[in-house]
Amino acid sequence: MNKRASPGRRILRWLLGAGLIAGLVLVGMFAALNRWPSLGAQGADLLRAAIGDKAVAALEAGVFTVQDSFQQWSYDLGWTKPILPAGAPTPVAVFSTATPPSMTLAATPSPSLTAPAQALTTLPPILTVSPIPTSTPWQPASLVPLTSLRGEGGWSPYIQDATGRTVAYLTSFQPDLGRAYAVAAVVAFDLHLTRLHFVLGTVQPYAPNSPPRTGAIPTADRAPGVLLAMFNGGFKAQQGQFGAMADGVVALPAREGLGTLAIGQEGDVHIGEWGVDMIASPYWVAWRQNGPLVIQHGAINPRVYNDSPSDWGYVVGGGSPTWRSAIGLSSDGMTLYYVCGPSLTIEALADSLIAAGATEAIQLDINPYWVHFVAVRTDGKKLTLEPLFPAQMNDNIDRYLWNYTRDYFYVTAGP
Repeated sequence: MNKRASPGRRILRWLLGAGLIAGLVLVGMFAALNRWPSLGAQGADLLRAAIGDKAVAALEAGVFTVQDSFQQWSYDLGWTKPILPAGAPTPVAVFSTATPPSMTLAATPSPSLTAPAQALTTLPPILTVSPIPTSTPWQPASLVPLTSLRGEGGWSPYIQDATGRTVAYLTSFQPDLGRAYAVAAVVAFDLHLTRLHFVLGTVQPYAPNSPPRTGAIPTADRAPGVLLAMFNGGFKAQQGQFGAMADGVVALPAREGLGTLAIGQEGDVHIGEWGVDMIASPYWVAWRQNGPLVIQHGAINPRVYNDSPSDWGYVVGGGSPTWRSAIGLSSDGMTLYYVCGPSLTIEALADSLIAAGATEAIQLDINPYWVHFVAVRTDGKKLTLEPLFPAQMNDNIDRYLWNYTRDYFYVTAGP
């Protein structure tokens, strides 16, 4: 006669089974995120519907921790190289995590106190773009490299308008001394020559009674020579209920005390704290929140380190290394920075923004697939899209050219 298992054994078997299932889910998510980013994103959304945002955020944090440990191990053995932005040279010297340098990021001079420009003239460019304009009247201020990554802090022409003027430059940083394989790309737009736009997705940010939205770039702005770049917006509504508005349609109301990017009727761009630096006004044609300011008045906001769901929503915590993106402004409000990269903690993202010259900034979306930037080239009457990170941002690269479900930004030529 079979004896029934004792309660202790049944509990042990249940725990082992649950552990095995959790392990298989982690392995599955790890594989999906690396090989099929869009599939991994869809799987995460299905899990959120089943087990909730909080549980999925914890699960994603575990996946990214395992992924980061594997990447560190693989990098130390020389099996993998850093993931680099378009045109960046292979690093010839990077700091080893085994013997970190004596310098620290905290000791890095502020971009406003950089070394003379001639100190950076020997740095090779990180990008070659054809055609190179004959004159470049605008260029971001020279920067001090954070590490010995070749070309770090040296701006290279990246995007030109129809007249051949360079309207956006590109550089990269290695902001995390503990992760030599983590490279952040920085795209700087001249807002004298370009204009930023914000589009609400057809679904996100979701609001039950929100009027229908097209989720599309207007036809006139999709014209060759007009559309210059497109990049991701922020978190979904359920992950933080952060405010969003475009063209008079309020998807979600703005929340007091949160970092906000606002676009005025004259095309002017502002980043600040809602209720302090900006308030509701008919002057705004669009605004987007995505948690507190990451950079505030030229310094890292202390709230960056609190990981509070009320501030940041139920997403992967700031200490977890993953793909992250952000948008920032220079002190005069005329240089717009888009920053993104793999294996970035929120601190590394903030350090990259400070190093680039941003004095106000907010984080945008995070995680593979959702962090997405494409430069738009014109080939006759056709648009050619070039991902900022060719090896990673090649999945549905034309997503913003159609009626997209998520919110996003795009940049056009012209004041």
